[in-house]
Amino acid sequence: MDMDFKARLVEFARKQYGMGMTRFEEFTGINSGTINKIRDGISTTTLTKIAAACPELNIRWLLGEDTDMLNDGAGAGANTIPLLPFSAVAGSLSENTPIDATTAIEQYVIPDFTARGADCAIRVDGDSMYPRYSNGEILALRVIHDPTFFQWGKVYVLATNQGCVIKKLFPDPDDPNGIICHSENTANYPDYRITKQDIFGVAIVVGHAGIE
Repeated sequence: MDMDFKARLVEFARKQYGMGMTRFEEFTGINSGTINKIRDGISTTTLTKIAAACPELNIRWLLGEDTDMLNDGAGAGANTIPLLPFSAVAGSLSENTPIDATTAIEQYVIPDFTARGADCAIRVDGDSMYPRYSNGEILALRVIHDPTFFQWGKVYVLATNQGCVIKKLFPDPDDPNGIICHSENTANYPDYRITKQDIFGVAIVVGHAGIE
């Protein structure tokens, strides 16, 4: 039976967790009432939260494909991780662009990624982290559920109201709530500052893969 995004999400939350939408929104960190307000597709910020909180959910099914609700082998130790259907901008903050329900998403089978605790993967967009990460590379991410603690000097993907960015993070010496976002390509991308309040999702990079 053909269902829209909201109907599929309601079905998943009920079958998998026994939750209604209010409780599911709390569980995933989505703002209250977000699901009921969805009309044509889903924003990247909302989908990021759902994918991070529910790694067993087959995002392709959620976005309308005729496939299974759960990822193959969900709950049975499968080495598949979902590729999020948007990119981490390796540059300055970018606009949070919504995606529609026809967006394709892939599953990656890389045992070394899952061995490092990867929850999902994302593609690099831009050159500010070059030569460490090149445009188009795939990054393996482990979602951090307590974003109050950072390993300074490590590379993270941050979900912000302005989109997803990839940066090496350092503390702001002038503000205990501030974070300095550092690029590898310093000649073209100067450091900039954000506050912890600007961030609603955090994942640390645990691996990467690319092709020549």
